[in-house]
Amino acid sequence: MIWFGNLSQLLVSPAPELLQLTAESTRMQFALERVAETAPGLAGKYLPEALAATGWVDRATAERLLPHFRHFDPDRHFSEYLRRLSFRGSSVADEFRAGVRYVVEEIVGTGWIDQIGSEPCVRFSREPVEGVIFAEPEVSLTISGRTRAAILAAVEEMPDVLVVVARNFDRTAADQLRSLLDRTGVRATLISVNLLLGIRATALRYQPGPNRVIDLLSTGGTLRSAQVAILGERQVAA
Repeated sequence: MIWFGNLSQLLVSPAPELLQLTAESTRMQFALERVAETAPGLAGKYLPEALAATGWVDRATAERLLPHFRHFDPDRHFSEYLRRLSFRGSSVADEFRAGVRYVVEEIVGTGWIDQIGSEPCVRFSREPVEGVIFAEPEVSLTISGRTRAAILAAVEEMPDVLVVVARNFDRTAADQLRSLLDRTGVRATLISVNLLLGIRATALRYQPGPNRVIDLLSTGGTLRSAQVAILGERQVAA
């Protein structure tokens, strides 16, 4: 993982009096968690720089304490963090979208924040495929209101892949989506945040390749765990 120095995403400027009262090991834990929430794959010489950017520790302290925190699992913390965000609604929409963008970049190779109409989205591109992903930190999401309008706006671009990610979906969502996209030529896939994290874990472990992941994202309808499990199977050459 290359660290490009996005320090503004990490810097929290803790109050000086809070730093003085907080134990060094606790501050290091806070710093590790903050970095894991934005870049769980960060390692090597870039990690102390990112830890120092949080404001909780300086670089020298980070380098000295890192060997004592081998037990800290950034991937697990990132997953728990994204799951927590997925419950919290529009107040954390930007943070949730940023987490989904990170996952998309890991599993597909590209991913950036953009906008369609008035609705922010995550885009990715891998020749010749272009995709649009809407990340909604909502429980029992329905394809209505703002989400419906965003999907219709995206359909005008005729993306190769259209995905909606939420905590989970209302039982009517798949039918709503099917009705909305009927005769448009665009298929959209509904993916719960747990399954998106499952795709990430499976892809990182088994390295199925971006094209197979994109095929999965293009499935259409509501994605199921059995479909995600296929990524862990070896592909037999024809």
